[in-house]
Amino acid sequence: MRRLTLVLLFLFAFTAAFSGLDRVYSQKFLDVTGRAQWIWARQPMSANDPVAFFAARNFTLPEKRVYARLKVIGDPEYTLYVNGREVAGRRLQSDQRELDLYDISELVHTGANRIVITVRAPQGVGGLLASLDIAPETENWVVTDASWRIYRRWRPEILVHDVDADWETPVLFGEPPIGRWNYLPLARRAPDVPPSKTLAPHQAFPVIGYIPAIRTRAGIAIAVPERGRATAFDFGFTRGRVRLVVDSDRYASRAFNVRYANIRPELGLIDWSFRPVVFAPGEHVVTTPDVHNFRYVMVFGKNVRAEVVQ
Repeated sequence: MRRLTLVLLFLFAFTAAFSGLDRVYSQKFLDVTGRAQWIWARQPMSANDPVAFFAARNFTLPEKRVYARLKVIGDPEYTLYVNGREVAGRRLQSDQRELDLYDISELVHTGANRIVITVRAPQGVGGLLASLDIAPETENWVVTDASWRIYRRWRPEILVHDVDADWETPVLFGEPPIGRWNYLPLARRAPDVPPSKTLAPHQAFPVIGYIPAIRTRAGIAIAVPERGRATAFDFGFTRGRVRLVVDSDRYASRAFNVRYANIRPELGLIDWSFRPVVFAPGEHVVTTPDVHNFRYVMVFGKNVRAEVVQ
């Protein structure tokens, strides 16, 4: 009996020690963003209204550092700027969420620096997480937290310095793991190559298309196609990123539905793979971060035109 008790005590101590080590090391290797918290703009998410905003943070770098590597994810879509330069952007796939890792050593300098991250969400729901490493032993030098500023309205100067008015503190969701994101795997990514040319469409013409919508019938939510007026822009067969330009300004974020096609008859077919592009108040130009092969760009909405950047 005494021997059995000793064995049980040993097993209990071993299990407790193993659990402690597992907790420590799993946290070390899985949670690579340290004190970084998921942040978002103050938005009634249940309203499902589109939202676009700009999260900004000034920070200071010491002279002695090994590198500057930024880990970032903006769900569902983000564009990253460092010291006024557009670095990269990505639209997340629903089944593929990763923490993007960019080496921005050549874009920062000793002393004052600035990061701005634009986030766009067609349904107003998402999250932003970022942290900056400057050496193997100095990780998470800068992290997303309450010190960031959220700008809802686009002003070009926010890329290089703070603006006294029109900013707010972010909503904090907490540190990873949380919600649908859990722990995120790291994915090394190279900064995007700046576009060198802009293509205008060969022609533009009005079309009637179908927009996917959710309607309640007899108490059941079903997906239905709704007719809508759109403009089709013909670029010839090409590859690149689409840039939308609007002429009017609005006081709230607005989403334009975009569809790609290779042949003209596709423009009138029912298709559920629309690509929403969200404009923040004050924005007149938005470029999608994703690259496509296409001939036609179909845009639902008035006073908006499309270009292609390569």
